Amino acid sequence: MLYKIVLGIHAYAMCAALLLFVANELLLIPARRGQPGPARMAFFASRFAGLLVGAGVLAGIALVFLGGWSLLTPWLMVSLALVAALIAVENKLVRPWATQAQAALRGAVSAVEVKAFAGNKRALVGRLTMITLFALIVALMATKPELNPFA
Repeated sequence: MLYKIVLGIHAYAMCAALLLFVANELLLIPARRGQPGPARMAFFASRFAGLLVGAGVLAGIALVFLGGWSLLTPWLMVSLALVAALIAVENKLVRPWATQAQAALRGAVSAVEVKAFAGNKRALVGRLTMITLFALIVALMATKPELNPFA
């Protein structure tokens, strides 16, 4: 019973976070035309997604112990490697951009400034890479393939 509850928390939190990361990108489309309102909503969606990821990861860790999974399970090892890649991309490409953009949005910001940060190509590549990695992690967790090349 407890395992099913924690599994539900894990699955729903991670899937909701993925949807919010996609919503973040959709909200940044009008921001590229200089609209600060959607940009502010995009950062709110991103922060909320981060909270959901935290809850999902904690539930996932609990599932490893509740389910008796070995940390050497192939799909789990690949998932952890993808998580490490996601963290590296976020730290290198997205976080510096987000810090500057959020600071700009706290005050009065011009349409030109909104266009400039919303149109940052390096951050866009980073965010899309993160969404792709996150989708791969969700798919891997949902299917739990054997991933044994010697089987």
